[in-house]
Amino acid sequence: MNKRILTTALRSIMIVAIAAVIAVSPVIAGRQAVRADTTTTVPTPTISVSGTGKLSVKPNLATINFGMFTHADTAAAAQSENDAAIAKITAALKAAGIKEEDIQTAVYNLQPHYTWDKENAKNVLDGYDMSHNLNVIVRTIGDAGKIVSLIAENGANTVNGISFGVDDATLEQTKLAAIDLAMANARAKAEAVAKAIGKTVQSVQTVTLNENYYNPYQGAYKLDAAGSSAAPVEAGSLSIEIDVSVVYTF
Repeated sequence: MNKRILTTALRSIMIVAIAAVIAVSPVIAGRQAVRADTTTTVPTPTISVSGTGKLSVKPNLATINFGMFTHADTAAAAQSENDAAIAKITAALKAAGIKEEDIQTAVYNLQPHYTWDKENAKNVLDGYDMSHNLNVIVRTIGDAGKIVSLIAENGANTVNGISFGVDDATLEQTKLAAIDLAMANARAKAEAVAKAIGKTVQSVQTVTLNENYYNPYQGAYKLDAAGSSAAPVEAGSLSIEIDVSVVYTF
């Protein structure tokens, strides 16, 4: 009888011990996980530099801004007179070989004109002003002066300016070449700095790019009393500059 009681007691003790081990195991595992998460990593050393690539390209197109100003007693009259003049000019441009897609309205403005009445001390309506300005792209630089004369001879009373540029294909090609120069300039700077501190440049981490364009001439183009161009057109050159900010690892 005593043996049975002793056996039963031993079995109970073993069951309690096993349950205690099972209960403690998750706590131990949790503590180990927390310890693993507290490990730190050393950040990769980097160096930040800037680079510039600049190229000059000869413009192959000109944009002429011209317009027509009219004044009349009524809005309809001012608009009608202006529209007729612009239609004549655009027809002449197309006849000279300018494509329709290279002629674009820049400003179309019709507004009342007021003058000051001293006797009654108030503004008085004095007709209507109509302004219509257009941009025309000339794809042969040598023809720009001729086109200005053509515009004036067909009735335009303002030529506001000429700007020069390049076609999309030439611009893209020049930009890519300037990017190569800018990245090479940045790399040379990074290697010089790394060498000074006894390190070696490894790889590029980030790159930021900025584009700039400079035209040395973009101004008014005046007409003489006869309506002809005052001077031949000189296109000069267009400068394309690419700036990069590069972060290297070493």
